[in-house]
Amino acid sequence: MESKPSVGTKEKKVAIVTGGNRGLGLGTATKIAAEGYHVIIACRDVRAGNEAADAIRRDVPKANVEAMRLDLASLASVREFAEAYRARGLPLHLLVNNAGLIAFEKAEKSTDGYEMQFATNHLGHFLLTTLLEDVLVRSAPARVVVVSSQMHKPKFGPGKGPDFRWENVDAHEYYEAMTFYRNSKLANMWFTYALSRRLADKGVTVNALCPGFVPATGVAAAKGFNWFLFRFVFPLMPQSRTIDVATTHMAWVATSPALEGVTGKFYTDSKEITSSEESLEVSKQERLWTESLAMIARAAKPIAVDAKAKNSEAVRPS
Repeated sequence: MESKPSVGTKEKKVAIVTGGNRGLGLGTATKIAAEGYHVIIACRDVRAGNEAADAIRRDVPKANVEAMRLDLASLASVREFAEAYRARGLPLHLLVNNAGLIAFEKAEKSTDGYEMQFATNHLGHFLLTTLLEDVLVRSAPARVVVVSSQMHKPKFGPGKGPDFRWENVDAHEYYEAMTFYRNSKLANMWFTYALSRRLADKGVTVNALCPGFVPATGVAAAKGFNWFLFRFVFPLMPQSRTIDVATTHMAWVATSPALEGVTGKFYTDSKEITSSEESLEVSKQERLWTESLAMIARAAKPIAVDAKAKNSEAVRPS
């Protein structure tokens, strides 16, 4: 019976990196491709994804890399991606849930009506992972890597900590950009722990990581004085990291043989660290799982149409 190669070898394996067309995702995809993986860049803009694939091939000759369309803010798009991937009959040895959004000035909603940071950073990845779970299991040993942040901790970084309340998960009571970003990163941790339990005996490990403070990833979105800070000031701070350094650590969590069989952990700088007390509460992890399933189910329901307005306007689901 042929043995399966372990993660981190040069054998051809398949990896999906969400948001792999730029920043941390591109750097991580490049390093994973250098390990011999067939890398699929999952991103909203396939043209940008193809350009990223070309860039990776320039850095890694003969790299096997391609782009597929995925918009994590649209659950329909996530389903389409998963269906297209499954139709190809490919295995899946590594899923890096990297893509994320941060700190909209005003609350924005996803295609399905959920707060945008929660929808993209957690809910889209939750659906993607669960839809491809059986592919991961068939491909075992396999890994899921969730890109979270130490910002999920109440006393880490500037400003207030997370304030995750289900009655305000859609931001109808109040919205504060960084608080909701922190909330989404706390959800990433809950998801990591809940999924790791469910896959513990199936040959699929699930770990979270914090890439650290990488100013270069904030330059494109910054404006005015903030742009100046991200471009010239923040990179000089001792706790800041370059994209290359951060993605070296990300790729380590994704491919290192040292982590084979290790699951349900949280890493930064290639070291295991402890997540927040709230993130470790099993009841909250399980509630996130249950509520996420309910959100996905509601989004999948067909849009009701008023008979009198049949030829004019669809009624949005409640």
